[in-house]
Amino acid sequence: MQLRSLALSALLLASLAAEDRVGIHYMYYDEDSGRTTIKSPTLSLHKEIGLDYDIDIHFTHDTVSGASPTYYDAASGASARLPEGVVYAQDIVYGDIPYEDHRKALSINITRRLPITRDEIRIGYSHSSEEDYLSQELSFEMLHYLGPSKNSSLTYGMSYQRNRPKIYCFLDPSQCDAVSGASASTVTKRSEAINFSLGYTQILSPTALVKASLFGIFENGYLCNPYMRVVRNYGTFDLRITPEKKPGERKAIGFLIEYKKAFEPVMANISYRLYKDDWSIVSHTIDCGITKELQRSALTFGLRYYNQSRAFFYSAKKDHFTNQIYASSDRRMASFDAWNLSACWSYHYSKKMTFDLDGGYYLQPRFYHSLYSGIGVRYRF
Repeated sequence: MQLRSLALSALLLASLAAEDRVGIHYMYYDEDSGRTTIKSPTLSLHKEIGLDYDIDIHFTHDTVSGASPTYYDAASGASARLPEGVVYAQDIVYGDIPYEDHRKALSINITRRLPITRDEIRIGYSHSSEEDYLSQELSFEMLHYLGPSKNSSLTYGMSYQRNRPKIYCFLDPSQCDAVSGASASTVTKRSEAINFSLGYTQILSPTALVKASLFGIFENGYLCNPYMRVVRNYGTFDLRITPEKKPGERKAIGFLIEYKKAFEPVMANISYRLYKDDWSIVSHTIDCGITKELQRSALTFGLRYYNQSRAFFYSAKKDHFTNQIYASSDRRMASFDAWNLSACWSYHYSKKMTFDLDGGYYLQPRFYHSLYSGIGVRYRF
């Protein structure tokens, strides 16, 4: 019983199994057999400072190449540039526009455990930059135990994210004309996101616990994708390909419930997440996983199912949009189902060194599929 209780604690309450370690992980992602490729090495460090402080640092450098699906004028070639002059119906194509980008991301989290209650306060900062996008985020989270037994706890959290997308004028001239004149080549927009969460965790037995959470997300500013296009007034003399237009605000609420159980030497978990926003998107996520401990290794398998309804302003049809204020053909706004299968094998080479092999398969039956794999090593010191 004690062994299973410790195994569960190590699985669910990472702070109880904290240790100094450094790791490196490399992920390779392939979508639709080469349509999009991502190569992503990540360096991570976890360091304890005395008994009361932990620091976590992660650095990632992604290389992305591939093509993004949207509408374009085939007479001008597969380009994100808005067509000039007359557009003919027979030349409108929904297809892939090539792109290439690099992303650098850094995150730092500092955890403070209070001396008497051992409540935890975590402060985080993250920074992500691409050629045309800059994002920064500050976060705060507190874990408060409701009694000396630590069988139940509350978690409060909030974060503030500030984004700075750079819009090239050839993608949307109206954005530049309105700000800095027709001679500008780029203009920087802004968007913000505020997240709130409240969670309650209850240990049901030495081998099981349940956690329930409520969350809210509030976004405002430039929430469009400047590379996405829609067709307006199809079948008329005013036929146009124009940038998508999404609302400047988005409010969302949601609920998450998780259950985790240890069966020596197996640990299992299942969760359900409900999300709803004022863009008419409602999503459901069911996630389950199982981990089996072997003599010198561990196997983890996961299965996730996701379903969402479409945003009220989404359509992939050429002849749908006319004078609507909001319009998008971005398939992330569509209704769809998705499945994700994942697996990870961790091999404990020694007391200090562990190797990881992981991978998965993602399927959106309406749109695309992808494969991803990774290899990593962790060293405890």
